[in-house]
Amino acid sequence: MKISRKRLTSIATGVIALTVAWLVLSLAVAVRYTRRARPIFDEPAPVATWAHIEPLRLHTQDGEELGAWFIDGRPEKPTVVFLHGNSSCRSNCLPIGEALAADGDSVLLVTLRAHGDSTGSLNDFGYGARHDVMAAIEWLERNHPDRRIVVWGQSLGSAAAVFAAGEIGTRVSGYVLECPYKDIYSATWNRLRMRLPPVLDEVAYLGLLAVSPLVLPDSSRLSPLEAAANVPKSVPVLILAGSNDGRAPPDDARTIADRIGKNARLIVFDGADHLQLQAADPARYRTLLGQFIAGCSSPSP
Repeated sequence: MKISRKRLTSIATGVIALTVAWLVLSLAVAVRYTRRARPIFDEPAPVATWAHIEPLRLHTQDGEELGAWFIDGRPEKPTVVFLHGNSSCRSNCLPIGEALAADGDSVLLVTLRAHGDSTGSLNDFGYGARHDVMAAIEWLERNHPDRRIVVWGQSLGSAAAVFAAGEIGTRVSGYVLECPYKDIYSATWNRLRMRLPPVLDEVAYLGLLAVSPLVLPDSSRLSPLEAAANVPKSVPVLILAGSNDGRAPPDDARTIADRIGKNARLIVFDGADHLQLQAADPARYRTLLGQFIAGCSSPSP
């Protein structure tokens, strides 16, 4: 069957229009999820009966200002730098601060860039936040020298911790990586697969892949798996994952543990979804973390 030139032109115009619409929609989605979800809002330090909470403003080497709270514990106990997950902030993490303080640990709760009352507009899934981790560690080294430091990150926070590992070196005594993602490509695919039907998820993924250089110029570097090789072999690492986590599957955590080496220990919580490990087994969660943090030795000279 012969197709007229007019018909061919109409088909070509339609294909171009659909392609442009697909790319524009992909760009809109990419911008939406790589920019802060809410404008800056106040996070005043609460009055707690169990500890004094000191409000802080930390300054990063690339010019961001971060909100933080410090809870001082016993000098002989470790200090935990706690880093929240995506779309969260330190205000949501106060129960964890209370639990750590009950064990005598000091706690530095940090709101990462592009979240809460911290500055920044780009949310690059932990890569830029490596500077936030360094700002927290440097504040502790200036104000509480000779304290053991353990960095505990959840999801986005775990990525920030791993991305900072090369610069941190042996200045910390341990890491807790809770529900870490392997790389930005697998993390994106996992979320699309959970939310969209087959075929449509692949179309959406290809669109985001096409526009990613426009919104995340460093997207090729967004791989905690690759950065995990920078964790020193002398620093212990506890990696926690949930067996039902579709966003950061246990296999992601397993490959990161393998990349780190023998100093990494992986624990998988049966039946747990993303960042729902404590809800799945509160006693085991509390015991594992308490024992690991207490057992972290002093950093190497």
